[in-house]
Amino acid sequence: MTTFHPFPRLPPELRARIWELTIEPRTVEVRIVHKDPIVPPDALSENRRSVSHMVSLTPVPATLQACQEARNQGLYQQAFSEIAGSDDVGRRYIWLNLEIDMISIGTTAFSHFTPVAPIIKRLKFEREISNEYYYHWESEALLDFVNVKEIHVVCADGMRAWHGTSEEHYWPCGRENLFFIIRMMVRL
Repeated sequence: MTTFHPFPRLPPELRARIWELTIEPRTVEVRIVHKDPIVPPDALSENRRSVSHMVSLTPVPATLQACQEARNQGLYQQAFSEIAGSDDVGRRYIWLNLEIDMISIGTTAFSHFTPVAPIIKRLKFEREISNEYYYHWESEALLDFVNVKEIHVVCADGMRAWHGTSEEHYWPCGRENLFFIIRMMVRL
């Protein structure tokens, strides 16, 4: 790809608008890594000392890698450093545009995201409704996600098992923005 040399000579307002047009919604995978390797990622952490840090394999947006001017536009924020444990790696964060990025936590327990739940607007998670723990207790943790506008639920035990849950449970986003997804099994 060749460089567009006149770009720096464009008016700042036009350059800012061009940078704005480079952002697009992403699904950002966020997981918790535990100090204790026998603690599964979906384990409840009554004792947060077992949390080492969070990770995301979702690449940093290309816009942020372009140049300092793009980073200075504020299109993405460093977020989720509140989740990080007390490991020796230093402050960890994920680059997010909280208005448009979908935060996917997989099977990780909601309790790990309590410190950042109020800033999440689009949430995706995987659960089994037939799991008694989720059905009776963990589903109440959705109350912490007070500003969520859209939820995608990956139905690990099939769509039929989730029939009627939109009426039985509280969903902070409202039913019109609640989506149930069948988990796809991919064979490599």
